[in-house]
Amino acid sequence: MKILAIYPGLNPVFDEVVYALVPLVESGNAVRVLTTRGSGLKSSEQAGGYENFHGVEINRLYHAKGQDLFNGGPADAEALRLVDEFRPDFLFVNSANCLRLANLIRRKYDIPTLLRLEASDPLTLMPRRKYLGVPWFGREIVGRALWSRLVRDTDAIMVNDPNDVPLLAGLSRRGAPVFYAGHCAQQPAGLELPLARDRDEMIYIGSLIRHKNCELWLRTVPAILENTPVKRFTIIGRGPFEHIVKELTGRYGDRIVHLPGVTRVEALQRLASAWFAYTASTTGWGFLCDAWSTGTPVLCPQSQFNIIPGWSGMMPQTEKALVSTVNRLYEDSSYYAAMQEGGRLRYDSEHTASVVAKQYAQIIRETVAVRA
Repeated sequence: MKILAIYPGLNPVFDEVVYALVPLVESGNAVRVLTTRGSGLKSSEQAGGYENFHGVEINRLYHAKGQDLFNGGPADAEALRLVDEFRPDFLFVNSANCLRLANLIRRKYDIPTLLRLEASDPLTLMPRRKYLGVPWFGREIVGRALWSRLVRDTDAIMVNDPNDVPLLAGLSRRGAPVFYAGHCAQQPAGLELPLARDRDEMIYIGSLIRHKNCELWLRTVPAILENTPVKRFTIIGRGPFEHIVKELTGRYGDRIVHLPGVTRVEALQRLASAWFAYTASTTGWGFLCDAWSTGTPVLCPQSQFNIIPGWSGMMPQTEKALVSTVNRLYEDSSYYAAMQEGGRLRYDSEHTASVVAKQYAQIIRETVAVRA
C-alpha cells in the first residue's frame, strides 16, 4: 500500500512519532510524508527539504511555522506534483490543521482518509475566543459543529488517548469510527542514558501553551521548592506562557532553569538524569511516555491518560498530598522503584514503535473497510 501522510512538522531529531512509520515501510508499504521545515513548538531549528528516514520519504515543502500548509501557498503546486508522482492508496492526516491540503488531494484522489487528533476535547482544539470562554458552549455547540466538519472531511478518526474515544462518540451524530493508537515514544537507536540521577532536580519538557496548565505552577512549584528536597526545577520548552517561567525565575532565581529547546536525544538524557518529572497538563502524552521509557517517576496530578496512581504516575489532588508525595520519593526507595517499574511496563506495552505501528496497520485496515 502507498500511504501518503501529512504532518504539521516531522523531524527525527525532535519528533518521536516518526518511528511509528518505519515498521510500516519494513512490512512492505511505501510511506511518503508532506510537511513543514519546522517542528512546531519543539524547536526553532529548521530541517532540510528532503530526508529519507529508514525508508520513510519526508518532503519538507512548507515554511517552518506552517502557515502556508494550513492556509495555502506556492508550495501546494509541488506538493500536488509529489502526490501525482506517488499515486497514493491511503491518506493519513496528522492534524486538523492539515485538512486543507488533504481536501485538495482528495479532489483528485478519492482514497480512504484517516485523521489523527492530538487531543479531541474541543476546548483544547480551539482558541478560547471561538467558544467565548464558556466550556458548555464550546463542547455542546461549537464542538459539535467542529466534529461535523471533521467527520465530513475524513473517513475515520484516530486518537492517542483512550479516554477520547467515548468523548468523540458522544459528540458524533453520524457515528464516524474512532480508533485508539498509543503515542509512539520510541527511543533512538544507540541512545546512551546517564547511570546517575541528580536528586536535586525536578524536570518538565514540553510546550508552554494553554492546555499544559502552566499557570498552576505558580501554586505547585513554590510548594515543592519550599517544602521538599527539590532544589532545582528545569523547564525545557517554549510558547506563549513563558511569562510563568519568568515569574518563577524572579522569585527563585537560579533554582529555575529554562531552556527553549533541545534535541530528542538530549531531552531523554536530561529526563534520565533528573530525580523525577512533573507536569500539570491534562495532555502531553510525549512527556509522560518519555518519562516512562527512561525510568523516571512522573508527577502528573491533572493527567487523564489512564494513569494508575502509585504505579505509572503520582496523582496527589491537594497541596498537602503533593508535598507528601514528593517527599516520599526521597524517603521510600521501594516506592521510587515501583514508580519506575510501573512506567517502564506501560511504555513497553503501549508506546514502542513496534506496538504502535501494529495499531496503525490495523486502524488503516479498518478505515479501508469503512469505504468498502
